Amino acid sequence: MRAVNSFVGQPIERLEDLRFVRGRGQYVDDLSRKDMVHAAILRSSVGHGRIRAINVATARAMPGVHAVITAMDLGDQVPVVPMRLQPMPEFEPYAQPVMARDKVRYVGEALAMVIADSAAIAEDALSAIEVEIEPLPAAWNWQIAAKNQALLFETCSNIAMKFRAVLGDAAAAFKDAPYKRRERFSTQRHTAMPMEPRGVLAEWDAARGCLRIWGAAKVLFANRRILAKQIGLPEDAIDMVEQDVGGGFGARGEFYPEDFLIPFAARYCGRPVKWTEDRREHLMTINHAREAACEIEIACERDGTVLGLRGHAFVDMGAYMRTNGAVGARNIAQFMSGPYRVPNIDIDASLLVTNKTPVGTYRGPGRFETDFFRERLFDMAARDLGIDPIAFRRQNLVAAAEMPYQVATITPFESKDELDSGDYQVTLDRCLNEFVWAEKAKLRGRCIDGRYHGVAVGCFIEGGAAGPKESSRLTLESDGTVTVYIGSSGVGQG
Repeated sequence: MRAVNSFVGQPIERLEDLRFVRGRGQYVDDLSRKDMVHAAILRSSVGHGRIRAINVATARAMPGVHAVITAMDLGDQVPVVPMRLQPMPEFEPYAQPVMARDKVRYVGEALAMVIADSAAIAEDALSAIEVEIEPLPAAWNWQIAAKNQALLFETCSNIAMKFRAVLGDAAAAFKDAPYKRRERFSTQRHTAMPMEPRGVLAEWDAARGCLRIWGAAKVLFANRRILAKQIGLPEDAIDMVEQDVGGGFGARGEFYPEDFLIPFAARYCGRPVKWTEDRREHLMTINHAREAACEIEIACERDGTVLGLRGHAFVDMGAYMRTNGAVGARNIAQFMSGPYRVPNIDIDASLLVTNKTPVGTYRGPGRFETDFFRERLFDMAARDLGIDPIAFRRQNLVAAAEMPYQVATITPFESKDELDSGDYQVTLDRCLNEFVWAEKAKLRGRCIDGRYHGVAVGCFIEGGAAGPKESSRLTLESDGTVTVYIGSSGVGQG
């Protein structure tokens, strides 16, 4: 009898729900340690300026305050947040220090940290810190940044990098194309909003020379490597403990300044230190995403066959290049063609630093943006050519017989990728049938009960097997059950 895998493609009952609905989840802010103190962080209210003075004497003298830490207390060289993905040398000058020392580059950047008996006392002490910042002209959008008149880093251009994606010969394809159209599009900045704010609890064991840190999520091992190097400890002297996590969405779990500052404070004070952000802090400091503009041109035959795509994207990276911030811009360039047969491509994406919160990944980084640009342009082209937008897409989807299908090669950090499998026409038709497209498309533009209906189709390709590779351990228990140990982590999203 042939064994059949009954799990793949089937809904699996969640095991954790009952605990959560009964209020038995345990998050970082639920934890407490003996002799624990609390941290609060003073953040810049100036988007771009030179730090002239930080006076912490009054705050240090307040009852219940154990320490006030500034960049001067972190040593001669303030640690920086490194790039986890695509760590190219070109990004190193744009790395974020874990605490501002000479200059601030966005509203929300850490200036000082108070350690006190309670979070309330720590917050009160923040207001006693006197900060003098000389304002500088701000590059508050990518257009201003591109002029390089208000430099965030005096020795570097505001254009940190330019990715370029190339396939075929776009110039030749556009030269004699029967149909061409160029348009400009943009997507706005936004960020993730998990139900649980970020938090870190760190405990220093001086006798053993070990750190234990609660609040890790998503990329525990990478963050441990980063922290070990920054704080001068062997990796095996640091334990990262993951509690329940109240949502990730790509932004949570990356290495942030607080992931150094709180463990540093625990060793500095010799007591467990806990920090939990409030919503205002969250909006100012967690990785933002999506802010990009694009000028893109399409070339087609009169029957709707796409001949090529070319254009320029401009991605607002915020004040620093940190952790995985380059991923979105890279994907905008390389995956502009999506799941479609586009034989000629020439797309570049400029990464510009501005005086805003730095960016990172959020739910399909770069793919959302580039898909919107392309699909909107496809609708316009189909309308111009008098072709049904569904038919336009169907005829240009890569066919199963063409797999594997090469997509544009991205440089620098050269990467040659391909669509490896799939029958996209079948997938599109199934989606249309299950959506009942033929009926719902009739609602497009109609006003019903005071609301106008918009109905459209867009196609999207998601990458897989990006790594890194991971091992697992299987144990056959004495009762015949199997226990599987894996390193992947849950971030509260099912």
